[in-house]
Parts: sequence; structure tokens; C-alpha cells
Amino acid sequence: MFKKTDPQLELFGVHTSIGDSLRKRLSASWAAVFRAEVLPILMRSEDKFSILYGATGRPNFSVGRMIGICLLQEWHNLADQQALDAFGFDLRWRHALDVSEQEAYLSRRSLVEFRRRLVCNDPEMKLIHDIFIEVGKTAIDKLGVSTSQQRLDSTHIESNIRYRGRIALFQDSIHLFLKKLRDSDYQQVPEPIRRWHEAQPEGWFGLGDNEKKARLLQLAQYTHTLIELFSQNEAVKSSTHYRLIVRLFKEQCEVKTTQNTDSSEGEHNQTDKQVRDDNSVKPSNGTQAQQNDAKVEVKKKVKGETLQSAFDSDASYGHKGTGYSAHIAETCNNGDKPEIITDYEVHGAHRSDAAKTADVLNRLGKMELVPETLFTDGGYPTVPSALQVVDRGVELVCPINRGPLVDNDTMSREHFRFSDDNRVICCPNGHTAIDHRTLSNGTEHSLHAIFDGDICRQCAKLEQCPVRAPNHRARGCSPRNTVGNFRLEITPELRLRDAMFEQQKTRRWKERYKIRSGAEATISELKRLGMGRLRVRGLVKVIFAVSCKVIACNIKRWWKAVISSGPCQNPQNDPGNAASWIFCSLEGFIFAILVPIWVCVLYSSYRE
Repeated sequence: MFKKTDPQLELFGVHTSIGDSLRKRLSASWAAVFRAEVLPILMRSEDKFSILYGATGRPNFSVGRMIGICLLQEWHNLADQQALDAFGFDLRWRHALDVSEQEAYLSRRSLVEFRRRLVCNDPEMKLIHDIFIEVGKTAIDKLGVSTSQQRLDSTHIESNIRYRGRIALFQDSIHLFLKKLRDSDYQQVPEPIRRWHEAQPEGWFGLGDNEKKARLLQLAQYTHTLIELFSQNEAVKSSTHYRLIVRLFKEQCEVKTTQNTDSSEGEHNQTDKQVRDDNSVKPSNGTQAQQNDAKVEVKKKVKGETLQSAFDSDASYGHKGTGYSAHIAETCNNGDKPEIITDYEVHGAHRSDAAKTADVLNRLGKMELVPETLFTDGGYPTVPSALQVVDRGVELVCPINRGPLVDNDTMSREHFRFSDDNRVICCPNGHTAIDHRTLSNGTEHSLHAIFDGDICRQCAKLEQCPVRAPNHRARGCSPRNTVGNFRLEITPELRLRDAMFEQQKTRRWKERYKIRSGAEATISELKRLGMGRLRVRGLVKVIFAVSCKVIACNIKRWWKAVISSGPCQNPQNDPGNAASWIFCSLEGFIFAILVPIWVCVLYSSYRE
């Protein structure tokens, strides 16, 4: 265990064993800021990680420094052994973590075991998120960064897996399941499946379209057979890989009950014949009649939250690809001061950005960092979520999609006059509403303003007005040829949408919105730290890696801000540098005066 508690009071630290020029460079490096600002935060957080260890035991390496190694590893995008080598051989790492040369050793097993304990005991990664909050808020306070304006963006993340077709997905899932079976259970597997598992080459290179369909249907039949074969084996059913093939089959296949006849099966007859040839499967615990009645078919297309890899069951498919999505919020409009990341979230790629602003504001509210203005792209706002943001007193600046209002001549609800109780006073032409009723809008009931149809049909601006013609209007018929009154839906959500759309037409809004593009630079910076393609797989491990990279990005910006304003600490006032100066002075005094005197005394004794 490390006995030093205050890194600033070390007498014989790393900086005492190097020359003045290297010492100056070290004091201006990231290691100085990490040692002076971040390491104390990590050391204070050690008690929170006691849940990772037993009540009677304790770690044989400082947890705070272990987290520091994880942060530096993700900062420099290093593999485990590369990070441990840097910890042992790089003087800056030892200085940042306040360890001596003799203490700078950590086995790879200890690092892996620490992350395993963290994943098992804290799957939501609340502990590392608490460190992110404390580091971010400390940087904001010491740098004087304003959080009144923030921006939000998302990016795609890939885990450490290969993304291939459905044939490879079935192959990998079946192979993993069979490898994990005990010998006694493996002997129950039908001979064709065992022969395929032991000898079938991987992939489908060189296969034609019909051969690919036949191969996929064959693998689907194998999967169904294995599921039915071990459906009564509780030990196998509880395994992860059995649940994996069950999930795969439910998402990719379907079973249809057919009559046991000799008639043709249409266009699938040739494919079914290829599957039922010498590789046909007969389960050992089911009747042949039941097997003939079950026809396995592969779905033509699946998407969304479906299994994408047998090695990462949490990865899903979205419009940006297969993997995960991360939402990053940061401060903006701080001039020369650095922007600090204030929030992040990681989930499967299948989930959309829509309506995520409310979740971001909820987390920022717990940290007391709710902005006055939030800039997002057009993928985030929906009509209900935008109203939730505005109701919290936050100005939402983002593009609003409104198809019928694309033409500048088209009017919106902003052109109507409203009373304080959300009632229409008159339309843009001065025609008053004759009534207000709660009517159906097709999906639910909402408030509508009713206008006299005879007046509306005579209005010159009817074609540009957002009022709706009566429901019995004929398809393709002009609203002037209808009968009955017109109506306008006036919910607060639609009024807000139209108001935001009108604002984004102005030059002032476009000038303000330019600042949002800086979020793209932050995403690019995080991907240069390796966030685009991670070395881990699984949602929990991906969250941990992203958390470390986000914290490292904040530390990096903190360091650059400190260096741009001057040295991290005044060398004359730094206790560590003062101790170094005293030590060097004593060393010079010993070698310059005491050593020559001692040599003279020894020479005199020798002469006598």
C-alpha cells in the first residue's frame, strides 16, 4: 500500500531526480495538472469503491491510482500492457500518479480484475460517473467556465467485434453454444450438426444467392433443433449461450405449422430439398411427425434492437450502423476559456436521438448545471419534448422540421392573435373565431378554434392559411368547394413548434445557432482519443471506456487552459519544488565541501 497521502509533500519525488530543464518541462506537462488537481479527487473517492472488496480485505494497490491508470490509458488510447509499460517506464505517469520508481509496478491481472469487479458490482457505472461530475465541476469552478449555454450532440460508437451478415451470425452463435456444452450434453447433439461444427469451414465466400439462402435456412433449422433438444435441460437452458440462440431464433426466424403432405411448396421447394438432404436433422427427443409439421422460415428483413454479434449481445442496429450511440453535452460561448463536457449517455444504436433532451436536463438538474440555453441539432426535438424543455425555463435552440411551412408565403399559428388563456382572437385577416371545441385530430382529442366556413372560403389567403377544411371534404377537392366550418388545432405544442420555426427563419437565429457546430469538434476530439472504435465489448464495459475518455478529455482541456495562463504552480511557492531545491542545495554542499575534506583526512591518515 502507498503510505503517502499528500502528493505535494513528497520530498524525494520524481521531480527531484531529474535536471532543471526536464523539471521545467515536467511542471508544464499534463502530468503536473493531473497530479495537482485530479489525483486528490481520485484519492478522496477511494472509500466509495469499498463495495468492490470484502469487509475483511482490502486492495493491495491504491484504488485512486488504479482509476488514474484507467483514465490515462483511455486518454492515450493504449492497450492494457501498453498502459502498464507506460506506468512503469514513463516518468510523467509516475509523477502524475505520485509513485516512486520502486512502486511503479502493476500486473495486468490486477488491472483486469479491478475492471471485472467494477462491472459486476456497479453495472450502471455510477462510481465512475461521480468522478466525472467532481472533475467536471472542479474544472468549471477553477477555470470560471459559464454553464448558462450548452450544446448537445450524438455520435456512433463501435465495440471490438466484427460486423458481418446473418450467416456468420448464426454460425458464431451455434459454434459458441456447442463449445460450451459438457461432453455428456454434446453427445446428444445430432450427428449432422456435430459434423458441421467440427468440419464446416467458416464463411460463405464463393456461394451464389440460392446457395446462401439454402445455407441460412440450414443454420436456422440447426438452431431450432438445438433449442428444442435442450428445452427440458435446466442446466443448459440457464446458460448465456442458450439464451443467445433462443433470442437469435426469435428475432430472425419463425416457425409455421404445415400439413405433412407430398405436395409442392412453391418457390421454397428447391431450398427445402437442399436442407433436407443428407444433412437433414432428426432430434433425438422428438417425434418425426412433430418435426415434419414445423417449418422453419427466415424473416426477410429485421432491424432495430436485434442481435448483431454473438460476441456482443448489447450492440444493436441504427441508421448510423451497428454498435452504440453516445450523447455528449458541453458548455459553449465561453470565449477563450475551454469548454467542459457536462453530461454523457451511452445506449444501443437502435435508439433515436428524439426526445433525449429531457433526459439530459434531468441529469444536469441533479448536478445543478441546468443551462439557460441549450443548442441541439434537428434530430433531438419532438413537439412534446420541446414543450417539456421550455416548461423548465430552458431556451431550446434547434431546427424544427415543419413540412407545410417550408414556403415563406405559408402562414403559421404565429400569424394568429391569441388571448392569455390560449384562445384565438382573430386570424391574420382579422376574422374572429366563432367557437373553441375539443375535437379529434386523428390520434387524440385536443383544443381547436372554429372559424366560419363561409368567410374562410371567400378569403384570398385560404391557400396559405393553416386552417383545416371540414372532415367531409372530398379527396383532391379544393377547400373552397366544401361546406361547413373550418378549424385550427391550437395545442401549446403546436404553437411552440410554429414559433420556433418562425424564429429559425431570421438571420439573428442563424448567427446564434452557429455555435452548435462546435459540438462536432468535441466529437472529433473524443474519437481521436479512440472513442469511435473501442477495445471492449458489452454495454457496461463500453460505458466505462466512454466515461474514462470523457473525463480524460476534460482533464486535457483543463491542462491546456492552465498552461496557456502560466505554470501550474509557482515554483517558489510549491512545497515539492522547495523540497527539491533544499535537497539539491544539500547535495551540492556535500559534494563541494564535505567530500574534499573527507578525502584530505583519509589521505593524511594514509601518509601517517
